[in-house]
Amino acid sequence: MLDHVQLAAPKDSEEQARAFYAGLLHMKEVEKPLGVQASGGVWFQSHAAALHLGIEEPFHPAKKAHPGLTFSRLDDVANRLQTAGYPVQFDDRLAPRRRFFTEDPFGNRIECIEQQIPTIVPKRLADGSHVRLLAPASSLATVESNIIDGAIEVLQSLGLCVSISQHARAINPFGSSDPACRLDDLHTAFADPTIDAILCVRGGFSSNELLDGLDYELIRRNPKILCGFSDITALSQAIFTKSGLITYSGPMLRALASRDAYTLQSFRNMLFEDKTMTIQPSRNWHDRVDGKDVTLPNPGHVFLSPGAAAGRLLGGNLCTLNLLQGTAYFPDLRDSILFLEDDYEVHPATFARDFASLMAQPGADSIRGIVFGRFQLTTRMTDEHLQYLVQLYPSLSSIPVIAGADFGHTMPLFTFPIGGTAQIEDGKLSIGH
Repeated sequence: MLDHVQLAAPKDSEEQARAFYAGLLHMKEVEKPLGVQASGGVWFQSHAAALHLGIEEPFHPAKKAHPGLTFSRLDDVANRLQTAGYPVQFDDRLAPRRRFFTEDPFGNRIECIEQQIPTIVPKRLADGSHVRLLAPASSLATVESNIIDGAIEVLQSLGLCVSISQHARAINPFGSSDPACRLDDLHTAFADPTIDAILCVRGGFSSNELLDGLDYELIRRNPKILCGFSDITALSQAIFTKSGLITYSGPMLRALASRDAYTLQSFRNMLFEDKTMTIQPSRNWHDRVDGKDVTLPNPGHVFLSPGAAAGRLLGGNLCTLNLLQGTAYFPDLRDSILFLEDDYEVHPATFARDFASLMAQPGADSIRGIVFGRFQLTTRMTDEHLQYLVQLYPSLSSIPVIAGADFGHTMPLFTFPIGGTAQIEDGKLSIGH
């Protein structure tokens, strides 16, 4: 694993290096170890990249070998460099990835790359659109027939045509089907021009088994809606990260079969229309405890930390999102607004542990806002738990943090776009593509 990249610089050039790398590229200077401080130079870090500038006499700039640095807003970086007198040269040979080349004050070649490839908004649904039911996580064989039939009836009432993937009911010893079967169903659905959307039948386990085998170029060439939540978070986030296709956290078969008006209206608004939506809290919310349905009044969104922010909407189920840490599928957290939820299996201490792991990832100090979905009653998670958790991280004190939003494993739930946009302003939460 790469530890750092070394570049050379001329003698007494440390201040020039700071002005360029810290001032223009917004890298953070890090203190050199005592054993090498006498040799001069300066070290920088940004996101997961470490860059060391060492003094070389006589000095020779690197004109071919170069570091490649990622940025969440490439055009902003290009504008800062050009304003400061550093020419940039954009290069499209890695399209759809965007990048440009420039030189530091000493003539060293520098490559600047946009972390997220350009986003794709899939075509909206309409009357007569074809929806494929697919099981990327646990098998459709684990879903009751009355739930399946009820959900199909609801989808048909929205004017949609429904089909079921070939291997949806296959099942292995872990409750899913073999990864090859699930990959075949996904690739078939994306490649079929008559299919307009993929609706995941349930969450459960193991969608992360598919990520190395997915054909992301096929997905990018054939963009279409993919909707699901819980364990589907791994699949949704990986598809967005690697292809740029916006995916959706939204209801699966059980939630659709409930015929909840709030859930269905949000599903329709997000997947049939192309506009920014202000999220209104539901009037009541529902959970299931000890085999009994419980309905409670909804107090609405709780602001654990005030403020305003706008950014890329990322996240989903926290423990599933954390499975992507250290892989090529984990998202760039910089300038994001995170939507986070978890199910009945967590309790306050395990959620705090999972949250700490997320906040230790590169870019977490540049998160612009957090929205927590509602917790199930069996978790015993309270607003006080979340308030205490948030205050443990100084970077969160200056950004808005909301709790109690209508998504996760309670009902109702709203549909939101992973890779879309979110805005928090004047106490209102808005989402869009």
